[in-house]
Amino acid sequence: FLLETTYEAIVDAGINPATIQGTQTGVFLAASEGESCAISKRTGYKINQYAVLGNVLSMLANRLSYNFDFRGPSYVVDTACSTSSVAIQQAIYAIRSGLCDAAVVAGVHTQQDPVSSFCFHHLKMTSPDGKCKVFDATADGYVRAEAVVTIYICKKQFAKRAYATLVHAITNNDGYTEQGITFPSVLQQERVMRQVYEDCGVNPLEVGYIEAHGTGTKVGDPEEIKAITKVFCDGRQGPLLVGSVKSNMGHPETVAGLCALAKVILAHAAGVLPANLHYATPNPDIPSVIDGRVQVVDRNMPFNAKYVGMNSMGFGGTNVHLLVKLLPKMEQTPSWNPATPVILLCSGRTQEAVETFLEKALIHRNNQQFVRLTQELIKHDTPRHDFRGYVIVEQDKMEVQVDKRDSGRSVWFILTGLGSQWAGMSRDLIKYDVFKRSIERSAVALLNNHFDIISLLECGDATKFEDFKNSVVSITTIQIALIDLLESIGIVSDGIIGHSTGEVAAGYADETYNIPHHKNENSQQKGFKYN
Repeated sequence: FLLETTYEAIVDAGINPATIQGTQTGVFLAASEGESCAISKRTGYKINQYAVLGNVLSMLANRLSYNFDFRGPSYVVDTACSTSSVAIQQAIYAIRSGLCDAAVVAGVHTQQDPVSSFCFHHLKMTSPDGKCKVFDATADGYVRAEAVVTIYICKKQFAKRAYATLVHAITNNDGYTEQGITFPSVLQQERVMRQVYEDCGVNPLEVGYIEAHGTGTKVGDPEEIKAITKVFCDGRQGPLLVGSVKSNMGHPETVAGLCALAKVILAHAAGVLPANLHYATPNPDIPSVIDGRVQVVDRNMPFNAKYVGMNSMGFGGTNVHLLVKLLPKMEQTPSWNPATPVILLCSGRTQEAVETFLEKALIHRNNQQFVRLTQELIKHDTPRHDFRGYVIVEQDKMEVQVDKRDSGRSVWFILTGLGSQWAGMSRDLIKYDVFKRSIERSAVALLNNHFDIISLLECGDATKFEDFKNSVVSITTIQIALIDLLESIGIVSDGIIGHSTGEVAAGYADETYNIPHHKNENSQQKGFKYN
């Protein structure tokens, strides 16, 4: 799960993983006790030399650093239900302090051992009916959920594609509480929230929505809303919107903060804040919900908040508050109608993956920003991507082509001689700046011999090429420009074959000739001079 979602998060950020190998990228991973480890220890099933490597928590982060060759900080965080929010906070501070250039923040929680659920049941944390009735009068615990989430974060100036800005995050702990270690502290929750806004200079009244920790427990919900009300409701015009993703999916425990962040980002993209499920009657122990200062999102609502506050709390007292600034959604991009056919490229481990991507990419073929992003991603080779595909986007034809890579295949330039010329043969390629500049450089060299190559190529008169001289010079000029164009996009030959007049262009390709030398040599080989 983690390897796949990490790769997907990096690519989704507009980055080819190969380009950040060996960089100071950090890995901050949210995880708790590995249930598979508990099972293997209890049963002794298939104990071998890989048991430790596969079950030690630290390896979850270190395996990502190893596979992607990331050389920044790499460790696992565990603060129970606030784990992934602490991981985000740690990543933010590491980037700000220069410990790493960018960071992967990931979390995973899978349920494999029923004993864990049995223990939570005895703590009276889980709901008998399997529903998270967050902020409801019938709230009686949560239902455990599974999740894996990965995000890639970096400094704003280096972001190629971004959904939101992580403005600030702070964590603290409840310390000693008379009611017991699992009882939340309103005072400490209030302090951590206030500190975030004091540090970054944002007025809490600017926050349009709070994604609460909200697990649906009788004690946790009232205490959290009490702290939220103190910080965000004094002086507010209208109710403060509050919700919790746990009502929709259950409680993913160590991954809860990342799931909440994913919900907020997806809601922003859709422009709709999803309703809290299982909410019918306000909890009578939450006065600010009863009197309307806080409004639980009980139906799908329009969502256009600029700032969102996110709460997380661990049952051992570790609190986190994260301030997120949602980026303005781009206006409808104008349809892009390029002058030349567009090529969409993709590589993947399977043919199906490449075909699926390209078929979806065709939907966005008129979005110039999207096309640029995909072409940027494919500029560098991706290890173990054996399938390569492309589709040339034309008005009357868009056929996806996919081939399996031949690792031993080399690139050869084959440069032909007379007979390959035709009227208007530069008309399509002249639209590319590199090709055009190459033609212009050749034109300058030829003008010294009173030969106007540009007029010849533009005239479109087939009879002009009945003149041997015109054919030879035109072919060679086009071949030079084509070599320049291919090399400008990184296509360099492993070998060159030149036939007839193509031998001269072959000399240019392997840097035997420069352009002025090339033109003089060409005229002498063919036995004529320019008058």
